[in-house]
Amino acid sequence: MYATATNLLDQFGAEEIAQRADRGTPRLVTAAMLATAASGGSMSGYTAGEQAATVKALALVNSKLLDADSVINGYFTTRYPVPLTTVPRLVMVAACDLARYALYDDMATEQIMQRNKDAVKLLESIASGKVNLGVDVSGIKPAANDAAQISSTTPVFRRGEAGGFI
Repeated sequence: MYATATNLLDQFGAEEIAQRADRGTPRLVTAAMLATAASGGSMSGYTAGEQAATVKALALVNSKLLDADSVINGYFTTRYPVPLTTVPRLVMVAACDLARYALYDDMATEQIMQRNKDAVKLLESIASGKVNLGVDVSGIKPAANDAAQISSTTPVFRRGEAGGFI
């Protein structure tokens, strides 16, 4: 996955995601419950109903993240082998934006809709080569070459060819 449930919770806040992911009435899933479940923590301190609601909410979050992966792979498949083996942060953020928008269904705010549009534009730019992911065609981040480099061209004026001007 390009983004995990924990990434999504960190990006937008566990409370917001819990509110969007718990579709039950009354809402049982709290931010702490969803964060605990997303990180693989123990849910033993919660009732069976709360645990079931949290599992269902986390499944919805993961489903929306998988949908975001599918969209991203659709854009990247012509340029990179998918899925990417190294996930740059901008891809993770785009996946979170796509998943968040999907969690809102038809109730997304203007800001969330704009972030979704921006994520799609970014994916289009990456697919067309306008934005570089910092990974090679095999999807692996190339080794950094931080050493100083010197580049030189042939000099215009040389001592032996100056024609008496030096």
